[in-house]
Amino acid sequence: MKDLGEASVILGIKITRSEKGISLDQSHYVEKILKKYGYFNYKPACTPYDPSVKLFKNTGDSVRQTEYASIIGSLRYVTDCTRPDITYVVGLLCRFTSRPSNEHWHAIERVMRYLKRTMNLGLHYQRFPAVLEGYSDVDWNTLSDDSKATSGFIFSIAGGAVSWKSKKQTILAQSTMESEMIALATASEEASWLRCLLSEIPLWEKLMPAVLIRCDSIAAIAKIENRFYNGKRRQIRRKHSTVRELITTGAVRVDHVRTNDNLADPLTKGLAREKVQNTSVKMGLMPMNCL
Repeated sequence: MKDLGEASVILGIKITRSEKGISLDQSHYVEKILKKYGYFNYKPACTPYDPSVKLFKNTGDSVRQTEYASIIGSLRYVTDCTRPDITYVVGLLCRFTSRPSNEHWHAIERVMRYLKRTMNLGLHYQRFPAVLEGYSDVDWNTLSDDSKATSGFIFSIAGGAVSWKSKKQTILAQSTMESEMIALATASEEASWLRCLLSEIPLWEKLMPAVLIRCDSIAAIAKIENRFYNGKRRQIRRKHSTVRELITTGAVRVDHVRTNDNLADPLTKGLAREKVQNTSVKMGLMPMNCL
């Protein structure tokens, strides 16, 4: 078998190496879907989602359901690979694939216009420091019509995001503190899994330190630091036990961060333009022509 050299494209993701680090780029794929669905010539947008817009289930007739599902599938691939900045809105729009309305189509158009503006962004990883750290956040009952919160977490290494998720919680929390604890439990489980994965890499340092997870809820951190949870709900006690066990074993540790500095904030809600730009940079999303 002939050695074709170092791979430059894997699963449609272009990999670029330089003195500054490694970059992952999907601009060619973004351009392809913009042209395929007729959004390439639309006016660019500064944010992927308008925070003032509330999307609910459609009670009328569905609008172009097959095309809607196809676009969502393409956006999901971009989101899962290189674009954590659109994770929240894509996850939100996924809930309406069975019966999309005109409002949902307007939201998709906004995402496409944002991708047109940020088409040249790619994930960039610096050479140092190679330390795994994460953020956890939750948005409680702002857009959902069933009173369930949306959890979000993001983990980064060397200045670039390596794992992120935005998902509506399956447990109905009775307070913001409970919803934050549920989000922390999910983030802690992901941190433990990533920590084990890194320990299996031959060149990685074997003495892995505890993964730092930053959270903006002082009340949730205070409950986590307490060995016992006095709540009556079994589901919340289990989440508390999950985080406490991982802290006790040295897998994770939790610290407070200001809400404005929480990198998981865009994974739980729509943000203003300035905050979208600031968090994107901290996620490692940089223009490829500047690297």
